[in-house]
Amino acid sequence: MKTPQQFSDERHLGAIFFNRVAELGDRGFIKVQRGAQIDEVSWRRFGAKVRSAIFALYGLGLNKGDRVAIIGENCLEWLCADLATLAGGFPNVVVSPGLSDTMLLRILGHCGCRAAFVQSETTAGRLLNFKGQLPALDRLIVLDGSGSGLPGALPFGDFLARGGPDDDQRLRAILESLHPDDLATIIYTSGSTGEPKGVMRTQNNLLANITNGRPISLSGPDELTVIVLSLNHLFGRFGFLKSVATGRATAVIEGAEKTVDMRIIEALAPTALALVPRVIEHILATIFYENGCAQRYERLAELDRRRNLNTAETDELEGLRAELGAIIRKALGGRIKYIAYGGAAIAPRIIRFFELIRLPLLGSYGITECGGVTLSGIGDTKPGNLGRPFANVALRIAEDGEVLVRGPTVTPGYLNDPEATREAIDDQGWFHTGDFGMIDEGGCLFIVGRKKDIFNCSDGSNIYPARIELLLENDRFIRQAILVGDRRPFIGALIAPERKQIAVELKKIESSLSDYEIETLIGSRVEEINRPLEEFERVRKIVVMQSDFAPEVRSVNVFQKIKIDRRAVEERYGTIISAIYAAQS
Repeated sequence: MKTPQQFSDERHLGAIFFNRVAELGDRGFIKVQRGAQIDEVSWRRFGAKVRSAIFALYGLGLNKGDRVAIIGENCLEWLCADLATLAGGFPNVVVSPGLSDTMLLRILGHCGCRAAFVQSETTAGRLLNFKGQLPALDRLIVLDGSGSGLPGALPFGDFLARGGPDDDQRLRAILESLHPDDLATIIYTSGSTGEPKGVMRTQNNLLANITNGRPISLSGPDELTVIVLSLNHLFGRFGFLKSVATGRATAVIEGAEKTVDMRIIEALAPTALALVPRVIEHILATIFYENGCAQRYERLAELDRRRNLNTAETDELEGLRAELGAIIRKALGGRIKYIAYGGAAIAPRIIRFFELIRLPLLGSYGITECGGVTLSGIGDTKPGNLGRPFANVALRIAEDGEVLVRGPTVTPGYLNDPEATREAIDDQGWFHTGDFGMIDEGGCLFIVGRKKDIFNCSDGSNIYPARIELLLENDRFIRQAILVGDRRPFIGALIAPERKQIAVELKKIESSLSDYEIETLIGSRVEEINRPLEEFERVRKIVVMQSDFAPEVRSVNVFQKIKIDRRAVEERYGTIISAIYAAQS
């Protein structure tokens, strides 16, 4: 493959990527799990695929600025599609194939995609059913190589062959035509009524989020990060794009968020891992179970909590610290330097455990519209500490306590929604996050609540709990409902049952109803209510309350509008809520 002369002006990820291809050549770049096998792809080989994909997109008749959807799961072709669209000047729209047909149609209709990379014939078939409602969408590229028999669909290999001659000057012209302010990607979050809202991210937004205002530092040849997340997760995708910029080798695990195969992690021997808190908990539980060390962990935690240890106990603590640290490191391949996490809050006990075994746990605060804002790490163990702002991010607290963010990582606004953009970004360029926060004397950010009634979910989605609470309370067997799950791994609900209606349904006297009967019926009703919701909106665990909620927690005003004080919910029902997340599934 020809490689154009290196760019001295690395204004966007595409130029940086092809510079890395020229510099690193046959060095391994991507390792992709395919079943039990791990395929390794060099910078040169992956660069050739991306280059062909850029030419092929233009060969299909697309023009710079045309939007292209990527609807798939972790695979080499997904990575190629992401980078080819970013480098080729085609703003991409990353969409999970797990979304409902209704939401897929809304998103693709709103952004006006002209082409879409799809995982399989199944996904292609879903989109072909919308053909009359998506007039702009006329090309489908099937990532898994199928689709040859579908109208308007191209298997990925056939698509690459459409690129035509490998023209070095043409590639250079395409890369040089990109401007830092060009739209690079659109990331959708759900609206208060379920309508999608497209967060625009420019080429400069992405690059600023990777550099954090500092020169890019190249990774060493032995550095390897493993992404144990779906690439549809904003945090997982960011790990890949950062590797593109820094020249770091990256392993992508297929479908590993829910079932992490620790044998593969150990065999890969990463120097870094990118995880969300629920996966960290799962990995720890798996390691402890397989090594029979849960009791040693509890003993370490007990000794750590005590202030005055005798000499023997101090020696025991240090011994447990070393022993458990060695077990964790071995299970992760023996080369781990740090674990990065994002997407949700993590339990303080987990933060403290990693501090005890001296394995850095790096967490971040940021929302889709702002990218990364702060970073916390080893030593930042005060509960709720989200770390200090990055060098290129300005952070301040408004008079009403809202966290405001300004800088090159902040979105220029929402696609085709000037009203929402004006509401979110003031005339001085400050983005209003909707989070209430405080900054301590050390400059670290703490989030203390939400200005708007929105949950930030661990997959990067936003959930408006009032909408789902209303759906629950419209059921005749549910008297009151309060959702929990902001910055947590999944959505739960506290439910006050309508006991009279349940008694009528079960043909029993109300006083004779058992907790099991009530919980079983409520559980079945919640399953029905969940059915039309998106997967990330669904209530996964419920707690049936013995009485109605206290008026200071849930009140109804003269206009019959329900108001829930989320902070009061956490304070009054904290023990119950903690139990919901104590054993995450």
